[in-house]
Amino acid sequence: MRSISVLFVLATLAGCGAPSGQSMMGEGSNLRVADAALSSGSPEVALQVLDGILKSDPRNTEALLRQAKAQLQMGNANAAEISYRKALIVDAKLVEARMGLAKVAMRTNPAEAERSFLDLLAAQPKNAQLLNNLGVARDLQGHHADAQKAYQAALDASPGMPSAQQNMALSLAVSGRAPEGVAMLNRLAESGEGGRKVRDNLGLALAIAGNTAEAGQVLSEGMSQADVARAIAAYRTLGTPDAR
Repeated sequence: MRSISVLFVLATLAGCGAPSGQSMMGEGSNLRVADAALSSGSPEVALQVLDGILKSDPRNTEALLRQAKAQLQMGNANAAEISYRKALIVDAKLVEARMGLAKVAMRTNPAEAERSFLDLLAAQPKNAQLLNNLGVARDLQGHHADAQKAYQAALDASPGMPSAQQNMALSLAVSGRAPEGVAMLNRLAESGEGGRKVRDNLGLALAIAGNTAEAGQVLSEGMSQADVARAIAAYRTLGTPDAR
C-alpha cells in the first residue's frame, strides 16, 4: 500500500501547473510516474498523470499510448480505441498504436485482428510482440497449429519471451497436447518467471488435462474454493482439437 500512496502523491503533483505552464516534474518524469502506476496495477493513477500531460499537449503520442494502456487495464476497450486513434492522427505510422487497435479488435473480431497483425508483420517480420499477438488471434479462432507457429516465430525472434512461452503452453493444452503445455508451465513456474500469472495458467492447463485436483490446488492459492470450482468447469471446456 505504501508504494500506491506514493504514486497518488506524485499524481497530484503532476497535475499542478508551474508558472511556465509545464508540470513541475517535467513531462519525462510524469511519463515515468505513469509507467510506474501501470506496472503496479494502478491505472487510475496513471490516467490522472496522463490527463495532466494531455491537457497542455493533446498531440503527445507517448501520453496517448499510455492512456490507452491504462484504459485497457480498467477494461474500457472503447476508450482505449479512441486514444489509439488519436495517436494515429498525429502519426499514422505509429506501430504501437496500430498494434493496440488490433489487440482491441481481437476481443470481438479475432479474424480482423489477425489480418491487422499480418499487415504489420509485412514491414517487421521479426517483431516478437506482433508474432505473439498473431498467435493469440489465431488461437481465439481455434487455429491452434497456426497459432503455435506464430509463438515459435516469436520465440525465435526473442528467445525466452515469457508471454510467448505461456501462450504456446496454453495453445498446446487446448489443442489436445495438454501434458506438453503443463510441462512447459511447470518449468516456468519452477524458474520463478511470471509469478502468479504463470501459476494461474498452469492451473488452467492442468484442468484441461483433466488433473482437476492438482488444478484446484494450484488455483486455490489466489481464489476462493467456489471460484476455483467455476474456473475448472470453464477451463475444461477449452480442451478441444484444432478447429481448422
